[in-house]
Formats: sequence, structure tokens, C-alpha cells
Amino acid sequence: MFGLTAHVYDLIYEASGKDYAAESSEIHALIQQHNPGARTLLDVACGTGGHLRHLRRWYDVTGVDLDPAMLREARKHLPDIRLAEGDMRNLRLRAAFDAVTCLFSSVGYMQVTRELDAAIGAMAKHLEPGGVLVVDGWVRPDAWRDGDTPHVEVASSDELQVVRVGRARRDGTTTRLEMHHLIATRDGIEHLVDHHELTLFAPEQYEAAFHAAGLVVEVVGSPMEGRDRYLGVRPREVPTP
Repeated sequence: MFGLTAHVYDLIYEASGKDYAAESSEIHALIQQHNPGARTLLDVACGTGGHLRHLRRWYDVTGVDLDPAMLREARKHLPDIRLAEGDMRNLRLRAAFDAVTCLFSSVGYMQVTRELDAAIGAMAKHLEPGGVLVVDGWVRPDAWRDGDTPHVEVASSDELQVVRVGRARRDGTTTRLEMHHLIATRDGIEHLVDHHELTLFAPEQYEAAFHAAGLVVEVVGSPMEGRDRYLGVRPREVPTP
């Protein structure tokens, strides 16, 4: 998904104003509100580790991502953190956590409800009793706005300059994002293109996936317009009389 452009991912989002520190503080507060004293955390679809770099202040963290290129970038910033390659649909780690997160709408890459159910179920299985699962959904179907205006972002560092131009279109419940990158260095200019497909799941489909996984779910405020954040808690086992 980001195999060609992982090396400029952080630069672009930093320039666009994404605040990983503030977002991580909000996530931390949310987790502690529902599971006070939580100490271990798994970030699924961790990308370049933007959130993990801050969440590690409070938690013993682990990251998982499907994209090897994104994990290579993450390891540059988190050389001492466990980072593993894995698919959220069939995730099997030999560990359970007090909190599991799947942020920045990564779950939207699931193509059908069967995959959504599998992903939420797999993440839920990695929760300790009382553990918290936080998932950022992709855009709600009723919040999607079609338009032909491209979205342009510009970023630079000492080594390179990059312009990203993106277009998005909808086909039923599938949204297709085409992102063109012009990356200029002293050696020349590259033109790289990313293609992404994300599904417009309805809120009730997310909630049904949480219920099927045995979690008590609620919808909480999302930092992203037109999207919802879902929080699920694994019930603590009731002692046998």
C-alpha cells in the first residue's frame, strides 16, 4: 500500500499538521478511563510507529503492520520495540494486552463485512479480561462527499521535497484513492503513485463486529471529520460461585 512511498509518509503528515503526540494523549486517557492501570498495548496497523513513539511513555508497546516498508521506517524510530509483520484479519501473537489500538482508519482496508468481523475478532482475542480495543473507522457512508477537486500537500526536509496530489472516488461502498507523489532530491525527480481501496462500512456493521467478538462497544468522538471511533471492552470473567 505504501511500499513505494513509506520514506516520505511521516514528512507529508507532519507538514499537514497531524499531531501524533496529542492523539496519543487522547488515546491514553480513553484507555485509562475504561481500564485504569493498563500497562501493555498492541498497535495494529502501526505504520511508521507515529503513535507508538508517544504511547511508549505509558505502556509496554508492540506494533504490527502488513507493510514491510512501513515497518522498516518504524524500526528507525523504535529500534528497541517489538515490531512484527502481520495481517489484522488473522493476527496470532503469543501474547495478550491490556489495550489494543487500530488507528487512522486502517480497518477501512477490509473489503467486506466478513473481513471486518475477522479483524475485530482477531484483535479482541489479544485482549486481557477488562482490556480495551480502540478502532478508528473509515468515513461513514452518509459523510462521504464526492468531488473532483484534488487534494494537494507539500512537504520538505534537508534531503528532499515532495508534492502529493490525491484524488478520491466512490463506487458503491468502495472508495478508491489515487495518490501521485513528485519527490525531488539532488539526484533527480521521481513520480510514484499509491493506490488505496477502503470500504464504507456503516456504523452498525462496526458495532456488530464488536458484539460478535464478545465486546461491550460504544462510539466515542473521533479526531477525524466524518468518521467514528469505536471502543470495545472485553468483560472480566465472572467468578464461579
